[in-house]
Amino acid sequence: MKYFECAVSLRKKAPLGLAIAIAVTGFAAALPQSALAQERVSLIEEVVVTARKREESLQNVPVAVSALSPSQIEQSGVQTLIDVAKLVPNVELHMVSQSGAALGASIRGMAFDDLEKSYEPTVGISVDGVFMASNAGAIVDFFDIEGVEVLRGPQGTLFGRNTIAGVVNIKRTKPTGEFGVKLEGTFADHSRQDLKGIVNVPLGDKGGAKFTYRDLEMDSHLYNTTNNERPKNRDSQVWGAAIRYDFTDNLTATLSYDDYEHWTQPPDPVATGTADNVFCSLAGLGLPFGGACNQNSGALSEAGGYKTSNASQQIRSYMWGENLTLNAQYSGDGFDVKYIYGLMDFQEEAYFNSWGAPQPLFEVLREQEYEQSSHELQFLSDWDGPLNVVAGVYYLETDAFITSGPRSNFQTTQDADALAVFGELNYAVTDLWTVTAGARWTEENKELDNRQYATSPDRRAGAPIANQLTPSYEDSNVTYRLVLQRELEVGMAYLSYATGYRAGGFNSRGNNSDTVGPYDPEEVGSWELGVRTQPTDRLQLNLTGFYSSYEEKQQFVVTDGSQCGLDATQTCTFIRNAAETTNQGIEFEGVWMPTDSLDIRVTYGYLDAEFDSYDFNGTDIASQAQVIYAPEHTFSVMADHTSSIFGGTLVLSGTWSYRSDIWGATEYAYYNYDTGPEIKIDSHDQLDLSATYRRDLPQGAFKVMVYGTDVLDGDGRVGRAYDAGAFAWHELVPGRQIGVTVGYEF
Repeated sequence: MKYFECAVSLRKKAPLGLAIAIAVTGFAAALPQSALAQERVSLIEEVVVTARKREESLQNVPVAVSALSPSQIEQSGVQTLIDVAKLVPNVELHMVSQSGAALGASIRGMAFDDLEKSYEPTVGISVDGVFMASNAGAIVDFFDIEGVEVLRGPQGTLFGRNTIAGVVNIKRTKPTGEFGVKLEGTFADHSRQDLKGIVNVPLGDKGGAKFTYRDLEMDSHLYNTTNNERPKNRDSQVWGAAIRYDFTDNLTATLSYDDYEHWTQPPDPVATGTADNVFCSLAGLGLPFGGACNQNSGALSEAGGYKTSNASQQIRSYMWGENLTLNAQYSGDGFDVKYIYGLMDFQEEAYFNSWGAPQPLFEVLREQEYEQSSHELQFLSDWDGPLNVVAGVYYLETDAFITSGPRSNFQTTQDADALAVFGELNYAVTDLWTVTAGARWTEENKELDNRQYATSPDRRAGAPIANQLTPSYEDSNVTYRLVLQRELEVGMAYLSYATGYRAGGFNSRGNNSDTVGPYDPEEVGSWELGVRTQPTDRLQLNLTGFYSSYEEKQQFVVTDGSQCGLDATQTCTFIRNAAETTNQGIEFEGVWMPTDSLDIRVTYGYLDAEFDSYDFNGTDIASQAQVIYAPEHTFSVMADHTSSIFGGTLVLSGTWSYRSDIWGATEYAYYNYDTGPEIKIDSHDQLDLSATYRRDLPQGAFKVMVYGTDVLDGDGRVGRAYDAGAFAWHELVPGRQIGVTVGYEF
């Protein structure tokens, strides 16, 4: 029945769906079919990815995946995971300031923009094969990185729950087994000082150890006019150790340990409330909340180019903990068996009071503890025949604790676990045609203990409890993927249908059964038609069209406290399976090497994401609601030129990127486009430049890089917009940043 409904929906939206199909198939048909009849060697470096759990050439994988090398990451000004978005089509990434390095992520218009550990992300983040079950800590600083892969579209079969939008795979370097040292220092605007070091040592002739250390300090890009200071922003120390050992010719294992302390004070938000927000309406009655309003905060910052703030108190967002990862692989005759274990154990402390206003507004102190452990066992065949398989078992366990006060006094504990069994078959029907079929079964259970207290002293003493909720949740789900792939003279083309789901569960900051939940999972079914081609040895062209049906969408509804029995100056969060959307579009990625020294990469994404229905208390508000963080157009051009000079190599790099308007988070059932706070974030384009000089020395090599990000715009801009009902704010990101990196390695 669902297949029939999907087919009907596709016909209803035929103009764009048909255009996508025509564009992709027409692109394949128009390629010079005779060009690949000749044997030739590609001048474009082959990119190997693990999008299907095994190492494969990017051009042979029937998945929409973008891969970034360490040189691309460095030369394009990518410093954290957030910066990756400017190089990948239909991707939007930003920071959620109220939690430790928390990621707000959206791919193809499927977004997550909140912070509680009980919520599930839409984009899966994987580091060395370990899936991060929470978005906290997911803004990874790019240091010691081997490569990054961004998989777009639901990846439920091989990567599991909470990957309905896609997956970001981050791979770090392994111990080399040889003695070596790499040292780097970056010095940039706002007193940025970033010191990094890697030491590799051998362990006999069968292994090696690697030791890493990083110390990052910098000030905020915003000058605080209320306190007359430029506050601190980053103060992070990370150290790690990894051991790789080959026990036999067939068995190897790598054990990694990381310890981190992030004493982060995010840049101040600016208050953007209007009379539609409770605090600003109270200010109109003469009460002292005028600082929560846009004219007394946000508008002042905007007039100064978003270089200042006037928040009376800065946000604290501290995070410290440790991670442990084990990757073991046994290679047999025609197969590999892999085991991946991951442990994350961290604590957080967050404090916010003024929310961007020049006066105390709503005080919140949160202390959290989080632990997750996971096990994954994989079997990957490498048989000579037409059939090959990937199969595995996965188990995840998480424990989350949060205590919050003094204005909103609650304490919540959640224990959760998930078990999955998955497999994918790849069968070459002929030399030209290949069929892939895969499925994943997942079962999960969650237990919540939510306790509400009348006062902060009661909460800290542990009694008496004003209200206690102890709901449980369990669910099982099957996701699947079908692919038909055909080899072309110039590459390959594929048609796929994949499903994914995002787990249901609880709202840990709720205060009654309506706000706590549970709520149900949401599901996505996505068609994808792609062509991967290399018409000449200097040209690579990839095009993908997609059509996704998003059902039982979990809508985050944030209102003032009057909607859930609290004071109007507090907030309520509801999560309801209230909506359906259709997300469709086109993605293009191209590489061109006009000369041996010049490399040009182009990406473009077009996205049409809109609500088909949105049931709010029995009323369909689809026509007035917006899909958040879903830019209609994303675009980038990156050019690298390499030359020999002064006995070394000089690489000049430039990246121009663009993202069109996006909508931030609000409850659209109540939002007034004329009088409400500004939640539409303007389009933005930026130019990033770098010059990297490297020279080999008698012992080792020396490197110096001068870089600038967003060099044409000295002003800051809005990176995130949020309307919480009682008050609203903007979170700001900097404009032009100039810096230099100096490095030495041997």
